[in-house]
Amino acid sequence: MVGRMIDLVHRLRRVAQMAGDARRRTLEDAVRADGRGGRALLEQRDPREVAAALMRLCASLGFESLAHARRLVAWCRTLGEAAGLAGRELHALVLGAQVHDVGKLGVAKDVLGADDALTATELDWIRMHSSLGHAVLAGVAGLEPARELVLCHHEYWDGSGYPEGRRASQIPRAARIFALVDSYEAIVRDDVGYRARRDHDAAYDEICELAGVRYDPELVTIFRTLDRGAWAAVMDA
Repeated sequence: MVGRMIDLVHRLRRVAQMAGDARRRTLEDAVRADGRGGRALLEQRDPREVAAALMRLCASLGFESLAHARRLVAWCRTLGEAAGLAGRELHALVLGAQVHDVGKLGVAKDVLGADDALTATELDWIRMHSSLGHAVLAGVAGLEPARELVLCHHEYWDGSGYPEGRRASQIPRAARIFALVDSYEAIVRDDVGYRARRDHDAAYDEICELAGVRYDPELVTIFRTLDRGAWAAVMDA
């Protein structure tokens, strides 16, 4: 068990090193600072604790806030349950939502934080994060199904996403749910400095307009039936 953890931490270090020495040192400091998370990663007894530790690690490194990650988890659970997910499938969705951006360890800080349009090379670097995250989680007990969400969370229904250009049912259902929720969150969140938050109705209209393009049309139909108050409650929590 310990050997598996050493391999995981070594893998995290190697991926972080792709973004430079400073990223690797920040990673190491964050792992040491999170005693509970460090133990969870070391022992790997509970995939839920491992996923939560990786979620906190991503927040410590500034990829996204914990509030953002927790909203994604809550909204994924809401839409997942409405779509009939239960048991292992729902569990994988929740875990995948927690660890979806772990591959950003390998993307340089100035690329992640760029306000200007990215160059083609920088865009390729950003798009690499889903494949990197998938590789990081290889062999982590209990996170195998979540890895597929990590790989496919930027795939779109019409095949225009990345990294593999999957389309329709080729995309795991959990990843299709996450893609819709992630877009909703991107529209309504209020912690992005370069643009104003929009409301639920704006998010609703945009997602409905892109049914069958970016999003699974069946999931959009389910999304339309959900009580907007449940979504607002997550944002206000």
